[in-house]
Amino acid sequence: MDIEKTQGVQINAYVNPNPVHDKNNADVSENKSDKTAAKTDTVVISDAAKRIQGARSQLDEVPDVDEEKVARLRNEIENGTYEINADKIAGKMIREGLINDGVK
Repeated sequence: MDIEKTQGVQINAYVNPNPVHDKNNADVSENKSDKTAAKTDTVVISDAAKRIQGARSQLDEVPDVDEEKVARLRNEIENGTYEINADKIAGKMIREGLINDGVK
């Protein structure tokens, strides 16, 4: 039995199925992987996000409760000098109701 070579097959073609060659036809796939390994992920924060972060940090510094106002109201209630303005309360309730209806 005679085996004849009809087509030339290069083993290197099967080692790396997609070799990268430079202009001299030299395999440069190692250089490419080195360059890829040097890349790192980066995060870019927009100006709007930076302003939001700044506002958030300022907001975190503001106390949740206005202790001075609470003390003043507590004293007025204890002394009997706290006055309820029904017209002012009703006006705010109506205004808030109108705003909420307009938002929906």
